[in-house]
Amino acid sequence: MKNLTNFRKIGLWFLVLSVCSAFFTCKKGGTDPQKQAANATSHICGQVNGVQAIYWDLMNGIPRTDIPGGLPTIKNIGGTYSHPQFPLLSFIYPAGYTPQTDGTSGAVGVNLIRNDQKAIWRYTSIFYNGNASASQVLNSEVTQLRAFLGSTGAIATVCSQQSTLPRAAGISSNIASAFINFDGFTAVLSVSITTETGLGAEQINITVTAAPTNEFSNEILSTFLPIDYELLYTGNGELDSDGDGVPDSQDAAPFDPTKH
Repeated sequence: MKNLTNFRKIGLWFLVLSVCSAFFTCKKGGTDPQKQAANATSHICGQVNGVQAIYWDLMNGIPRTDIPGGLPTIKNIGGTYSHPQFPLLSFIYPAGYTPQTDGTSGAVGVNLIRNDQKAIWRYTSIFYNGNASASQVLNSEVTQLRAFLGSTGAIATVCSQQSTLPRAAGISSNIASAFINFDGFTAVLSVSITTETGLGAEQINITVTAAPTNEFSNEILSTFLPIDYELLYTGNGELDSDGDGVPDSQDAAPFDPTKH
């Protein structure tokens, strides 16, 4: 797993998280994490609350220190996944899930699928020789997710975000995310595409999580967030898979700590 240096880089943030979580738990006087987070609201979407609000904000790079139950961890370990070509992409996953390495051309990623085929945690990074927008990739991911879950009903978009952010001279990221419901499922999808002027290629980073709506909050706490934290978040809430301090959306090599 990640070395001690990587943990030191976010140690202070974790300390704040632990203190805040302890205070929050004591104040609420309960032990059920979902009840502890019942009054949480999203900073960017008023339609989402509770555990899902905290998760939606984190997925959009907004720091939250009110995660109930303290540091997210896998409680019921099912195994350890390590990408066959890029072992920095490795994590412990819960029992009842099976990992499948993403076979997409140019991709480094994995689909972690619940054994009943009704929940998924997907993370992949694709080096793409072409020109695609984050919204295009997001729509494609929604289509693939619905096909995987056997969905044919209408989609209700609860929240969505789109933006273009300058990263450095000649480098920018196009970002799109969505919180959606369909056919009794809830899903959160996030896509960021980083381009550099004159390179002629893109770095596409995709995160998708989905589960039955009545189980989504529990899967956030027991599966999705624990794995995300194994891969490490930066101080601003964005995923930093290689622990080099550069979030994946800005990192030209998100699984190589020697390259940014």
